Amino acid sequence: MVIVQSHQPDEYFTVQQQGRLRELMARWRAARDAGSSLAAAEQAELEALVDAELQAAGKRAAALSAALGQ
Repeated sequence: MVIVQSHQPDEYFTVQQQGRLRELMARWRAARDAGSSLAAAEQAELEALVDAELQAAGKRAAALSAALGQ
């Protein structure tokens, strides 16, 4: 098994999504360190972005597998 992490924007997870994910993760860490939590809307957005990145990783893996199988 080979795991490739490019951390570069692509058609599966855009630069805008990456930026917002970084921003929300920083806010989440700051809230955690302060003993609080994100607002419900921000928490929901963070969870949606994490899910989108997970789905993007699966799509990247499938594309790489298809490319290597040709």
